[in-house]
Amino acid sequence: MSPYLFQRYLMIEKKFQEIAKATNDFYTISKIKEIRRLGALRTFVLVGGMLLVIILNVVGLAKLFTGLLILLIITQLLNIVSPKDLAKSVDYQLALIIALSLALGTAMIKTGVADTLANGMMYVFKPMGKYGLLVGVYLITSLLAAFITNKAAVAIVFPISLTVALHLGVDTTPFILVVAFAAAANFMTPIGYQTNLMVYGPGGYRFKDFLIVGTPLTIIYMIVTVLILSFLYL
Repeated sequence: MSPYLFQRYLMIEKKFQEIAKATNDFYTISKIKEIRRLGALRTFVLVGGMLLVIILNVVGLAKLFTGLLILLIITQLLNIVSPKDLAKSVDYQLALIIALSLALGTAMIKTGVADTLANGMMYVFKPMGKYGLLVGVYLITSLLAAFITNKAAVAIVFPISLTVALHLGVDTTPFILVVAFAAAANFMTPIGYQTNLMVYGPGGYRFKDFLIVGTPLTIIYMIVTVLILSFLYL
């Protein structure tokens, strides 16, 4: 094919498929997903509606789920997205992981397994003194948050951590902060934190990818956190 003809193929944009069928010079391997322009009105409704839902949820006038459900109905009425495309865009594997993780967390809390783990680890690290207990609080918070969500982990470990600090007669601030840091920086599982879930499906990651990368990252974060808190408060 001549350079001129090749350039002509590159410049024809939408007519490429039509002209390519008339020659054997090209073979289509895959197609890029077409980006459909919504128009000014639909774009305004979609973006503005999303911002409105977030604002109403922040000020407490409407629940996030309810607002998103109404916005979803509006997108259907305005034909912004078809029901077929909507069904295809749902990550069912991610939804299953979320549902099972919530069930696991509830089971661990109601059966007392989470409390047993927390108290057991505190017992193990208590002979190591206040620095060892900081490490223990971080580890148990991080491990629980990886499987039963960070909020549930904080609810379980925080009173234990506070009691330990009071029994030792030391400043309670580092024992409070170490729970907050451990719960907010969980990298070991896709269900450990909301942002992990956000990239899990679109990024095509597997559960073990988070363990491989997240475990050493969690250990590094723990060491830095404990050292800084110990230097500032203990």
